[in-house]
Amino acid sequence: MQLGLRLVGENMRSIKAIMLVSIFLLAPLSGCFGEDSVSEVIADITISEEQTLVAIRGQPYFLEVESNVDFKVHRSAGMFFVDEYNVFRDAMNWTYSSEVTTVELLIIDSEQSELELSVSTIDDEIFWNATLTLEDSSEMMLVDGRRAFDTIDMLTTDWNNRWCASASIHDGGANYEAAANGMAAIWETYGFDEVVVTHYEDDPDQINVVGYKYGRLYPDQIILLGGHFDVAYAFTPPGGGTSEGANDDTSGSTVSMEVAQAIASREWDHTVAAALWACEEEGLLGSAAFVSHLPENQSIKAYMNFDMVSLNYPIVPPPGYGPYDLGIATAGADEDNLSQMNEWVRMVVEDEMSFSDTPQNDIHWASEETCASDHCSFFTNDYATFNFFSAGGDISFWQEWHSGTDNLDFMVTKAGGSDNLGDGFNTLVWTSLNLFIHIDNTDDSFQGRWYSSSDEE
Repeated sequence: MQLGLRLVGENMRSIKAIMLVSIFLLAPLSGCFGEDSVSEVIADITISEEQTLVAIRGQPYFLEVESNVDFKVHRSAGMFFVDEYNVFRDAMNWTYSSEVTTVELLIIDSEQSELELSVSTIDDEIFWNATLTLEDSSEMMLVDGRRAFDTIDMLTTDWNNRWCASASIHDGGANYEAAANGMAAIWETYGFDEVVVTHYEDDPDQINVVGYKYGRLYPDQIILLGGHFDVAYAFTPPGGGTSEGANDDTSGSTVSMEVAQAIASREWDHTVAAALWACEEEGLLGSAAFVSHLPENQSIKAYMNFDMVSLNYPIVPPPGYGPYDLGIATAGADEDNLSQMNEWVRMVVEDEMSFSDTPQNDIHWASEETCASDHCSFFTNDYATFNFFSAGGDISFWQEWHSGTDNLDFMVTKAGGSDNLGDGFNTLVWTSLNLFIHIDNTDDSFQGRWYSSSDEE
């Protein structure tokens, strides 16, 4: 009985072996039989016939696509892709699955008149190529100089005498703290994951306002911007102090608030944050306290500083004033990363924003370390910084510096009107947002000196 069973089992194994061999031999011929044959997919990509070729500056643009294959979209400078996580992407090409039917891009509020956009297969067979005509936005943009002007008007009207609490010769600390708490309440409406009004146990007068939007990939690496919220207190030289501090530095606080509401409403790879610094006028004390209390597991990937930035490109100064420049200084990185930072500034200014020098406006950037503002607290601790400074470039700046004439009315006069001052703010908020996007799209290959030094250890 056992022998018979063994013979049957061996015969069955032989039959199975013959069948497997037959399957392997016939497999190459399977495409010749029946309805299961495999054929090459012919790409069919169509763009909606109703697709508009007009794009609005500073607003999203939606491209409607139907495709039976994965496809690629190519953009020119002047817009960014928005991925499935609502994160901005600065790549010139972005590949989409065939299941995607709507491509979203952000149109930058640049001085360009046209943008180029094309759709192709992943093998670069072009199916659609178009020139988009740009028009100005009648509605508020993601960041907007018009809204920024309303903010500086609010700050200089409702929150005066924001003198640092640590100053011993005046009684302005209460005004400053009330203003800081007021700004925090506003920032809570922006969509930040956390808004902090700092009260350091070892330095209680450094009342900074900081809003955080945590990154989806690099939560411990922070891209930060800020300006100092305090103004020059009574008897401060050379002008004897100020109440509004419209240019120094309510202007920088205004830029920080305008960009804050934008970054808080989006998603980012890195943690992004905005800050209003205390006590800059007494020695960069607020920003220095922030850096010294930074948790060990957190690092500043890059910091952007705004100080005295009211009057800048493209404002055409009235007779007797100007010229007004746009100056950006980079610092706090090794030679390779400084080169990358300066190239980002060039690309943003020239390619994306399409700014150009005029007799009234000089645009310049360079690597320079100066400790005239809060960026010094960061680059002296080996963090990469961008410092925006455009004080006005004329003698009237020195007349108003730390004086009672540093008020919004004088800034409007020097700008030739409130609309012009809003245009100047628009330059700053869009330039800084563009830089934010480029930095957020990097990995650990871009850091400040802290990264290269720790890596060598």
